[in-house]
Amino acid sequence: MADPATITAAAFGRLVGASREELDGLILSGILPQPTGRDRRLPLREAAMAYLGHLRTQVAAHRADAAAQRAQDARADAASLALAVEQREVIDLEDARAALDGVCGVIATRFQMIPARVTRDRAHRAILDRALVEAQAELAANLSNPTEKED
Repeated sequence: MADPATITAAAFGRLVGASREELDGLILSGILPQPTGRDRRLPLREAAMAYLGHLRTQVAAHRADAAAQRAQDARADAASLALAVEQREVIDLEDARAALDGVCGVIATRFQMIPARVTRDRAHRAILDRALVEAQAELAANLSNPTEKED
């Protein structure tokens, strides 16, 4: 009967979910101990400890690779932003405000035309005009204080 502290390489492979090629690679690289005998037996404790150490090393390497990739991605994002600024693809805040003022002016002009297009009755136009002025005032307040929430 075989020593209970050993396991065949094939059984160890099934235990850890490794193919024969993977096990042979681990043995050749010195990670796992050399099997002995015709049935290729491994010392169970030593093989298990070595395999766990190998897995820990792989996890640490993966984490380091992931951290390096995140750092590389951050550098790429910073370079993209710098290039966008250099190529003037990023809009200056004052330019954005000026453009927004222009758009708001066009909207205000279009709002003033609505009552005349909807009705010829002056009383109805006055009601519509007041409602649109109130809507514009509310919109302007929301644009000037975007972080305040409505009740």
